[in-house]
Amino acid sequence: MSVPARGGFESLCFDFDGTLVDSSGPAYAALRLVAPSFGCRVPDEAEFAALRAGHARRLLKRLGVPFYRLPSFVARMRAAMRAELMGVAPIDGMRETLEQLARRGCRLCILSSNARESILAYLECQGLAGFDRVIGDCPLFGKARLLRRLAREPGVGRMLYVGDELRDLEAARKARVAFAGVAWGFTEARVLRAGGPDLWLERPGDLLEQVRG
Repeated sequence: MSVPARGGFESLCFDFDGTLVDSSGPAYAALRLVAPSFGCRVPDEAEFAALRAGHARRLLKRLGVPFYRLPSFVARMRAAMRAELMGVAPIDGMRETLEQLARRGCRLCILSSNARESILAYLECQGLAGFDRVIGDCPLFGKARLLRRLAREPGVGRMLYVGDELRDLEAARKARVAFAGVAWGFTEARVLRAGGPDLWLERPGDLLEQVRG
């Protein structure tokens, strides 16, 4: 996909965990609670951090989560993360960037595997407003279909998907939507950047250069 170096996007769609908020702490705490009930091993913090260098599929394989139990595992993780997540501040600089984007008339959306109810509660708790659409509860490896549908909605215009994982990049490619990788998310920056995102963001404010207006 050919993406202009600067400007041209009328809508921004964000992943949630790792992109708008650093949820790695709540995720690890939830994993320690949930994994034993699924017969999964719990990596120590150092191993958990090291697993960021790979794909989410690799992490699940190392944990030993059976594929057929993945939906219930994800649901339990979402529920276990929610309370602790509410107290985690947005990524540094994200609040100010979102406010400026909204003032410019940019359409802001969220598309995430986290529970929609939890995302809405977080946005209210942290006072983050201006999102036109919040789509949650996406299948862990099934974002492409929903992203494609969102991109085709009236009024969306040229859309950029902003995410922090290889699976976000893969979903954007399948949906034929431009993708911006972030340097601050769950997947190590060198790994995500090597995947070839259309754009690379070192900080949230870099998004301001990509929006039409």
